[in-house]
Amino acid sequence: MRTRNDWRHILLTLTYKRHLIFSTTFGDMAILYQDNPFLMTEILLPRADLGEIAHKWGKEGYHPNADLVAEVICDYLNGKIIGVPYEWMDMSRLTALQQQVLMRVAHIPYGQTRSYKAIAEEIGRPNACRFVGSSVAKNPFPLLIPCHRVIRSDGGIGQFGGGTEMKQQLLDLESRKAVSVPAGK
Repeated sequence: MRTRNDWRHILLTLTYKRHLIFSTTFGDMAILYQDNPFLMTEILLPRADLGEIAHKWGKEGYHPNADLVAEVICDYLNGKIIGVPYEWMDMSRLTALQQQVLMRVAHIPYGQTRSYKAIAEEIGRPNACRFVGSSVAKNPFPLLIPCHRVIRSDGGIGQFGGGTEMKQQLLDLESRKAVSVPAGK
């Protein structure tokens, strides 16, 4: 018997898959999405093999929402605090608990960090540090869901899909800007 998520996956494969490759201060990135209705399925960081996208995702498409998301990401990478379009994120490939972890990560304030252990405690599963780590590693929307703000309990920065150098650069960017952001913003 097929579940609702099974049918959703089948529908996603029948809708048009598109991608948008765009340049940022960190290098080329990509947004993978379906266009009817618009839903992002993944954001690829500069370290990804963008050459494989056309083979797997068909032609590069145009959708005004994809352009808007690219603009939001570029604004963030240029030091601006952004609004995140959560309603355009397809989280159906993740379990409910993985989604809970990522939504908790999404609420880490700009310029701050949390440990994997702290996230585990905040979701009511204090012994699930490794699960939190694996959920963060599966984040399909890096930067929009700021998994780079999750660090090790010992203060080490931990891993990141864009590489530890990019993670450190993002944390440095936020720490510089956070001191100039008025309270409540």
